[in-house]
Amino acid sequence: MPRLTKMIALLLALLPLPDMHAADPDRWENLLPAINPSQSRVAGNWSKSESGLLTTAAPGARLMLPARPTGEYDLRVSFTRRTGKDSIGLFFVSGGKQTAFEVDAWGEHLAGMQLLDGKDLRANPTRVANQPLENGRRYTAEVRVRKDRVEAMLDDKVIVTHRSTGSDFSMLDLWRLPNPAVLGVAAWNSETLFHSIEVRRVSGELNLGEATPSATVPTTASTAKPTPQPTTTPTSSAPTNPTPASTAPVSGKRPRVLIVIANMHFFYREYSEPRQELERVGCLVEVAAGRKETCYPHPGTGEGTDRGAVTPDLAIANADASRYDALLFSGGWGSSMYQYAFQGSYQNPVYNGDRRIKEATNKLINDFVKQDKYVAGLCHGVSVLAWSRVNGRSLLAGKRATGPTLNGPGGNYPGYQGTPSSRWNSEINGAVMVPPNSVGDPRTLTDDVVIDGKVLTGQDDPTAREMGRQLARLLTGR
Repeated sequence: MPRLTKMIALLLALLPLPDMHAADPDRWENLLPAINPSQSRVAGNWSKSESGLLTTAAPGARLMLPARPTGEYDLRVSFTRRTGKDSIGLFFVSGGKQTAFEVDAWGEHLAGMQLLDGKDLRANPTRVANQPLENGRRYTAEVRVRKDRVEAMLDDKVIVTHRSTGSDFSMLDLWRLPNPAVLGVAAWNSETLFHSIEVRRVSGELNLGEATPSATVPTTASTAKPTPQPTTTPTSSAPTNPTPASTAPVSGKRPRVLIVIANMHFFYREYSEPRQELERVGCLVEVAAGRKETCYPHPGTGEGTDRGAVTPDLAIANADASRYDALLFSGGWGSSMYQYAFQGSYQNPVYNGDRRIKEATNKLINDFVKQDKYVAGLCHGVSVLAWSRVNGRSLLAGKRATGPTLNGPGGNYPGYQGTPSSRWNSEINGAVMVPPNSVGDPRTLTDDVVIDGKVLTGQDDPTAREMGRQLARLLTGR
């Protein structure tokens, strides 16, 4: 027996020791010492002290962490939200795709992951209701990333488990980070102290070091969220709304939107409902028309007893794109007056417009595009984007878009016999049209807004309010 015991001891001594750093599930790496707020902040004011990492209240406040995982791992954050009523977010990477787990989001006390198949957590399967945070209370949030699933927890309670390899994840525009391979933390318009930030490797590589950008994005206080609350933004079960790069305004500045209506026969609700949604979250709205004269809508479009008369703030030729963060063309047949490259004619001469006004409209669209700002069209207003020319091509060429299925106004359409659907304007100009009613709930038009980069298109008048909400989300995160 003594000889056998000695032989066993000798064999055990010759065996290689296990890699405890790789296999030990209890080895957490403290990331706080390696964080340099001045270099890793993306938006908001961040500072470090003995108490932890502090961000002041700012829309879209977020910071990159010095960790780039390529396999399985856990991210754990302890925090106290001191002020505010919006979400705290942990940014993680799964299958090479970066996304966010958020708690107390969208002003509705929601938790979940976003984006998922292009949908934010309000509309995707990870949505969990009734998850409010109490200011002044310390919480611990954790994300566990595995090859076939992601699990998110709050105070050791599993909030959501999503089975995925990561291919369906993407990042809201308003949360976008310069480096899509790193982890991150965020707080939407809420002063928050992060007491500890830790990560542990389960398998694969966990590269630790200073977080640096791999690309340049704006570092304003709100590069986008609406949060969301973006966007990509944001929607169909297919990724019909890629999250665009942000041009959200500087912190403290109220976003300004220019809505363009026709002098005659605009669709009243396609003007009033987006305006209501934008102003509800604090956006400033101005109205332009071809001429600075009283504008009248189609009868029966929600105008009320006063005929819906609207006096525009300015003529479109006097609009300066640098004053605004987004441009929206409302629908109604009268919006045909702004179709710059349309070579046909309409039975109603008002719809044919004026060449100088069309040129001013096209110049304004080009200015918004050059300044990387949002341009939107609603219902027949989409045709204005279709007939624009930016660098010799339609703004919608190659972009996913939607539009109304009803026939357009009567007239002469070159190359077409009869009166085509209003969607024809986009189709003939190279847009990639999504099927009607295909965004979100197929039983309703109310959510049919398609976002492709900085271009938004809405299908019909039932979509008017959602168009306002989507623009508001992209500009303010609310």
